[in-house]
Amino acid sequence: MNKKKLDEEMEKLIGETQRPEIVMFLKLLRQVWQIDWTVAPYDVWTHFIEWDIPYFRRFMTLDEGDEDEEMELLQEWITSRAKGAKDQKSWQGQVVELIERVNNVRSSVANFKEYS
Repeated sequence: MNKKKLDEEMEKLIGETQRPEIVMFLKLLRQVWQIDWTVAPYDVWTHFIEWDIPYFRRFMTLDEGDEDEEMELLQEWITSRAKGAKDQKSWQGQVVELIERVNNVRSSVANFKEYS
């Protein structure tokens, strides 16, 4: 797996996304994949919608070097909870397509060969 390429593709996907909740999910998924790219996006989604902060902290603890960014991400996620609750149904319909899209990103990067 070319983790650098995976990170680049995830960053690109995050930049293309409009919904703040989906951006938050993609950022958290990216954090998880920095440690273990084999974790299924659906599993991460389940922890995301259950507000399972300890799950994400465990991955962030294993990843050294960007602690400030990780704490900022968690704070942003926590404060976004109240904001997004009222219109949750308007964006959750996009989840199946999103999960398929990030699976395709992961799959394409797993098969990516870097030639020098």
